[in-house]
Amino acid sequence: MQQALSHNQLEYVLFHLNQHIDLTDEIKNHIHYCNIEDSNKGLLFNQSNNIISLSNRIQYKEEYLPNLFPVNNKEQWFEMKGDSVIFHHDILKAIFYLLSAYQEYNSESVDKMGRFQYKGSIQDQLQIIQKPLVNYYFEIISDGIELFCQSNSIIFKRKRLFNNFGFMLTHDVDRVDYYHWKETAYKLMQLAGLKKAHYNKKRLLKATLNAILPTFFPGYKEDPWWNFKALRQLEKSLKLKSVWYFLNRDGSPHDAKYYLEENRIKLLINNLEAEGCEIGMHGSIKTATDNKAMRKAKKRMDAVTNKAITGTRQHFLKFHYPLTLHIQQENDLQYDTSMAFAEHDGFRTSYCYPFKPYDHANDQMMNIWEFPLAIMDTTLFGYRNLDYKQMNESFELLINEISKFGGLLVMLWHNCNFDEYENPGIKDFYNSRLKAIAQSQPESVTGKDVLTKLS
Repeated sequence: MQQALSHNQLEYVLFHLNQHIDLTDEIKNHIHYCNIEDSNKGLLFNQSNNIISLSNRIQYKEEYLPNLFPVNNKEQWFEMKGDSVIFHHDILKAIFYLLSAYQEYNSESVDKMGRFQYKGSIQDQLQIIQKPLVNYYFEIISDGIELFCQSNSIIFKRKRLFNNFGFMLTHDVDRVDYYHWKETAYKLMQLAGLKKAHYNKKRLLKATLNAILPTFFPGYKEDPWWNFKALRQLEKSLKLKSVWYFLNRDGSPHDAKYYLEENRIKLLINNLEAEGCEIGMHGSIKTATDNKAMRKAKKRMDAVTNKAITGTRQHFLKFHYPLTLHIQQENDLQYDTSMAFAEHDGFRTSYCYPFKPYDHANDQMMNIWEFPLAIMDTTLFGYRNLDYKQMNESFELLINEISKFGGLLVMLWHNCNFDEYENPGIKDFYNSRLKAIAQSQPESVTGKDVLTKLS
């Protein structure tokens, strides 16, 4: 990205700045974009025609933050000159580059599932995956604008989305039957070496033997994946809401092994909604690139819930920017919460607030909202293979960063990821982790709650 920002791109940044300050017309009228510092008076933003820099950093309070588009050799983000405030470097372009996922536009850096990779991303190169850098940039701009307003007797007001932080607890319902003949057969193939085993043979053998009788005699033993009552009991005891994304079936071997129209699934959905939970769609792999498949899946979900669902997350986080967003938007979905790196917890666009994605091909902001997913169970003990102590440290780091800005923590935990054979102690960890989050006193929200806050 070399050219200076277009008018639409600049307006896109200001739209999101308005989530952090009351960006009144009076303030906006004082904003000027320039390359010569003394060409105007007011809030002066230098613009860059240079490509991104990964080596420049400037201090902000106690930290040195990446300066992605330096304009000169000034070692400060802004300064007051007379009654004007000059932003020495192109901080607006840095925000746009990160927030609009520009690095993903036409990128061929994808994994075997076609997902944009963390490895080699700007977040990886700068080691900022767990730092919402865009929020820091907006804070710098807010500080500069506040200084300008104080000097010029202009009313200035900061905003926070949440007083402390918002907590959106979510569950993807991929599987509901641990004691299913296909699951047991898969374990047998793992024992035979025909499929990759995820834990040692001794534990795998025990898990397989324990599954045989319940598989062929339904009701013989309580199914650990049909654990919705227990999960909700814990959430209710902590006064936490939750969002449940149900997976559709459209022919892929990775689809749900249940049908949305089953009586037990419809009853489950009704019970969850009666408790104040939100029901959303977990779009199958096919829906990420196939508008027809998405339309069919959305129609089925709407029919099962007897209402138009508003939110979605893509299965396996299979997400193509911006194609998947266009498909979701065209099917009347109001928000998505798929944008995360499967390989690492943190912030894929370096932002811990909801945001509207950008259509680079048409140089315009999209209508759908993205609620950035910060932490996923399989990222922690699957991709990163962390122990419980390391998982706790990662949670604490992310919560600390998000609470600085009153942001939104979106967490995903699958109902089928409580396998004590594969991860001994996982239930106790989850229970204690959820209690620790609740003790941090977040505002518990669903996706619909967040949409209401944004309206």
